[in-house]
Amino acid sequence: MSNIHDDLIKAFNNQEESAIPLSVWHHFTPNEHVQADDNQYFVDADITNEPKFVESVDSDFVKLMNDGFFTYNLNNVENSNDIDSLKSITEIDKDNIWLTSQSKILREQIKSLDSDKIKFSNVFSAITLFKWILIADQPDVDVEIANGKFADLYEKNPKVVIHALEVINEDIKKQIKVGHDAGVDGIFFSTQEIQDDRIDKEFFDKVQKRLDDELIEYINQNFDIGILHICGFAGAQNHLEWFVGYDLPVFNWATKFDGYSLSEGKKLFKNKVVLGGLGNTENDVLVTGNKEEIQAEIDKLLDETGTTGIIIGADCTVPRDTPDEHIRWAAEAAHTYNQRKGS
Repeated sequence: MSNIHDDLIKAFNNQEESAIPLSVWHHFTPNEHVQADDNQYFVDADITNEPKFVESVDSDFVKLMNDGFFTYNLNNVENSNDIDSLKSITEIDKDNIWLTSQSKILREQIKSLDSDKIKFSNVFSAITLFKWILIADQPDVDVEIANGKFADLYEKNPKVVIHALEVINEDIKKQIKVGHDAGVDGIFFSTQEIQDDRIDKEFFDKVQKRLDDELIEYINQNFDIGILHICGFAGAQNHLEWFVGYDLPVFNWATKFDGYSLSEGKKLFKNKVVLGGLGNTENDVLVTGNKEEIQAEIDKLLDETGTTGIIIGADCTVPRDTPDEHIRWAAEAAHTYNQRKGS
């Protein structure tokens, strides 16, 4: 490995970097929202494809993919879309297949990768996980439908929904512990506002932030590093200023949708380490550009943002058909930026 590992450590510590790290990732299955349950296909896909991808693009750090495990079956709940059924929710046991399968996946992924690679496991907030559970039986529908379903339930009985979210939070803590016990180095924590006007800032402040903060505290108790991903998947928009107080050291958000560039976000988030800058759609330069265009985009980002506490990445997961060569071009541009600029 080059000295990029040392520069990655500098970046995570908000120090000036000589070579700027870069990492992006994509899903390994046709639809990551299909719930795996006991389907071995998803376990095998996550285990076998991770090392192939990491080796091909030489990722500077690795977000371990868990396609098929974005959702799970709520314990003692027959129908998640029924408010009366939700009243019966209880925590899952530590031997639940959702946890044991992820444990197996993470351990096998870690075993297959260079020990020097810094590895993160993927964890969603209770809000995100629950809304996706509401459409788990329809994985091919527009995931944004889940926002309306969430708001419908919340209007019917806020107390029941909040209680369900609190139970889910406890289940997520078990998921975080699975990652810790498997040997990951940190958590990639993904959260997102509910995309429905009926769910407002009062809900965010009193419910979502409280639950997210509880998980972040648990992450910080178990890991030295964590990444906050304010998810702009499928064009979702978030009020970034609502997240300023979140206590994780690295922030990642959708620069193309949320109104803050990488440099503006670093100021907004009070000089936290920032990850991102590249768009993640089929029309963005990482997919469509040639080597010169990709290098120009990387240079523009670093010209604006500087080289202290900066990691180049994408707004969210990049398209599956993003050429590996394009990712290598982007990494080369980031790694050589200071050298080429004479810094």
